[in-house]
Amino acid sequence: MKKMISAAAAAAVMAGMLPGMNACMAAEPEVYDMTGKEPVLTVDAEDGDYKINVVTGGETETNANVYINGGERVRAYTLDAGEEQDNEQYAVPKDGKITVEVKGDSPNLKEIKIEKLPEREEREHPAIYIAGDSTAQTYNYDTAYPQTGWGQVIGDYFTDDITVENRSMGGRSSKSFDNDGRLDKILAEICPGDYLLIQFGINDGAADKPERYISVEDYKTLITDKYIGEAKKRGAVPILLTATAASWWDEENNCFMESRQDYAVPTKEIAEETGVNLIDVNKIAEEDYNNNLTQDEVFSMYFICEPLESAAYPEGTDDHTHLKEKGARQQAEYIVNELAKIDGLSRYIVTNKAENFTDIDGHWAEEYIMDYAPAMNLCGVSETSFAPDEHISRADFLKMAMEYAGVNGHAFREGECLDASSDDWYRFYLQGALDKGIIPEKMIENCTGTETVTKTVKEATDDAGAVTAEITAYSGEDLMFDADKDITREEAAMLLYGALNAADKLQLTDADVNYTDRDEISGSALEAVITLTAGGAFEGYGDGTFRPTERLTRAEAVKLVSAMDE
Repeated sequence: MKKMISAAAAAAVMAGMLPGMNACMAAEPEVYDMTGKEPVLTVDAEDGDYKINVVTGGETETNANVYINGGERVRAYTLDAGEEQDNEQYAVPKDGKITVEVKGDSPNLKEIKIEKLPEREEREHPAIYIAGDSTAQTYNYDTAYPQTGWGQVIGDYFTDDITVENRSMGGRSSKSFDNDGRLDKILAEICPGDYLLIQFGINDGAADKPERYISVEDYKTLITDKYIGEAKKRGAVPILLTATAASWWDEENNCFMESRQDYAVPTKEIAEETGVNLIDVNKIAEEDYNNNLTQDEVFSMYFICEPLESAAYPEGTDDHTHLKEKGARQQAEYIVNELAKIDGLSRYIVTNKAENFTDIDGHWAEEYIMDYAPAMNLCGVSETSFAPDEHISRADFLKMAMEYAGVNGHAFREGECLDASSDDWYRFYLQGALDKGIIPEKMIENCTGTETVTKTVKEATDDAGAVTAEITAYSGEDLMFDADKDITREEAAMLLYGALNAADKLQLTDADVNYTDRDEISGSALEAVITLTAGGAFEGYGDGTFRPTERLTRAEAVKLVSAMDE
């Protein structure tokens, strides 16, 4: 049943064509009727990319899973009698052949269609594809907050001309990523001039998981021949990355340990042997951790969560492998700084979002905005506008204060986050701020008081005691934070004071603060205003007033928060 699939078939415009494809080179598919035959097909195939459709289903119940070139592409599934399923996959020939096999108790294989895809043309601007594991993966915050992969955020460091296709997936090694068909899908899309970032090594040595494990020798062969070799055949530029460093602390030597070297070393050998660009992000991180950052600063970047912080692990985590957004952004910055040295990419890179803001040139707050945009994770009202003189909302200021103070958000809990809904961008910040008592009663409509309560996060078991958390509970009916409302100066003082206090970063200073309108400052805000004024955050106006109900502008908000550094 072997048949050569010709690339010289008549051209036709192919429905569902992948990006960058040249329609005039599309080939007619070869269709194989597999009804009643052995559920395996091997065909000769020349170099290139192929789309494969495997149709199963019959008069009896179907139990099947689909393999292509030995890798399980579609895991076991069941169909009722009379149902059909069309499994679409992509494949690169292995040793000049494509083998499709359907396994299972009752595979009911009906048809296999194999179509050679046309070659792609170079795009106007390159795309960046990422093949990696959970440290690079993109996560859904509804279920995974605050876990973040560097591939999820790296697009923020490029202009809008660049498209980032992050195909990374948790639990994958170079072997299982390939067997899953994830690499073949990338190869079926990637165009000449595109870039392929390749990062594995954390899961590759898992000897207790045969679907992941690959020896160092086989790792080098797979990366060299397929990841690099096939990318180059398509005119793409492969770039190797060593594995993301772990935050393993060496108590004896008081430093962060070297990590993930079992596959980092062979990765560097591959780069030397092939001449492919290498980003030794593992070494870059380790050196930065030990030379420039404190232990707490490094730990704050990893998926080390307090109770209620994580959506998936509300009891808390002590994970020194995976990342939070802060850590993901740090890894992305390491990588982008190295990508800037590679021909063709530097003109697309923006390491500081504030560089894009066209409305801060010459503004009195330009220096503050430029200097503190990374630390506060500042966002503009658009990619090119910060709108410094517009008023800032309560939600935007809360995010700014918590990011700067290093206060963690918490996973959103329906019914426990005032008027926030599950699709509000600020919900994690507000939930964390409420739990920690950062939001003053005055800023919550209909609030009649607060109290500290003990919340049971996880019930006790025979093996472990209950997990609890002390949180602030707000009393009253129909409580509202009104996140989009413009924040006033005294409200900003209370939020910043609360965030710094929650982070144990509040420095109390004795000072005689005598604003001429002191009597107009709310009693609940007075301590915050006095403390932050003494600390240099507030200066008041030239006439000696504080103007507590004056609305804060976006520029003033940046200066207010950044002043705590001075």
